[in-house]
Amino acid sequence: MSTSPINTQFPAMQQQSGSRARYDLAMILLHWAMATAILVLFLLGWYMVDLPKGSDERTFYFGLHKSIGLTGAALLVLRISRRLRAPGPAPAEDLTEWQRRLSMLTHWLLYVFMALQPLSGYISSSFAGYPTRFWGWPLPQWADKDPALNELFTGVHESCSVVLALLIGLHVCGGLAHLWGGHVNVLRRMLPWRD
Repeated sequence: MSTSPINTQFPAMQQQSGSRARYDLAMILLHWAMATAILVLFLLGWYMVDLPKGSDERTFYFGLHKSIGLTGAALLVLRISRRLRAPGPAPAEDLTEWQRRLSMLTHWLLYVFMALQPLSGYISSSFAGYPTRFWGWPLPQWADKDPALNELFTGVHESCSVVLALLIGLHVCGGLAHLWGGHVNVLRRMLPWRD
């Protein structure tokens, strides 16, 4: 079985003919935990930005948003570590080369932007002049208040969220295309239950 050029770039993503038919339980649980966290973060983000500045409600939801975001970052580290040690199942054999490449590219871009989101949010928060807490525990405040840098990284955070939303939409559309194309087993690989 020949290896495509893109698989050569990412050795952990290479698949052998004897690959298992589905992801392991750890990857499945991490996938759905992160999907849930990201959905909640988007909903919180859209809701909290319109709350009155200085209100207790705004402070609460911003704190919750930060804690869930940092939890998502920790889950991402676990997920990438797991993925590098235990590559997933081989791509569906009846996919074209461009479909495989698009799938690979989308997955890696998702990882990149899932990392940029919490990082840019944490940096923005550090320049806001407010302490960042992780589920109540204060984190190091490594920068002084700087409204210009806060605005810059807030813009990066918001821009990354748009790209991430588009990538998630592409990922979901890909899953639906597999389903409509009769590749039901592709979706079953990431479901927590077995047939």
